[in-house]
Amino acid sequence: MDEAGEAKALLAVGKYREAARVLDGLLRRNQENNDLWYLRGLVSLKLKSYDNALECFERALAIGKKSRYHQIKGMAHFEIFELDEAEQEFLKALALEPDDATTNFFLAMCYLFQDDPRSEKYIAKAYKLNGRKTKQLLMNFYTLFLKTDPRVREAQKKNVEERIRKLK
Repeated sequence: MDEAGEAKALLAVGKYREAARVLDGLLRRNQENNDLWYLRGLVSLKLKSYDNALECFERALAIGKKSRYHQIKGMAHFEIFELDEAEQEFLKALALEPDDATTNFFLAMCYLFQDDPRSEKYIAKAYKLNGRKTKQLLMNFYTLFLKTDPRVREAQKKNVEERIRKLK
């Protein structure tokens, strides 16, 4: 297995610091590999090192414009509630790949948090593109943001869970 493969394997099993060391070594030898910068950004994101993650994604984008680079950069902004920046990155990703269900979903969530009615358009598009994936993203989103929120009553939580499960 080559070093990039080793870094991906470490990332897949949650050994983020080890993956970071491997990727840092690779990047010292090859600063112009956008996929290495993307992977390093993913590792930083997993380690909650948001500034470093955003810098790595920006380096990847400077070398090669790919939808997934904008998407993950948008997700990093979203995690730290920089919603305007996240929205811009998701829109750039959709300009390159308009039929990506995940990007449509996360743009919908950005708009939802901003109380923007465009949220409905993008969640509907995500669901139309890939209903199963969108349903899973909704359940993940619910689990991360609402399930443990003490401000949401148990009856509301059960209602949301049931509505997500009933989606066809």
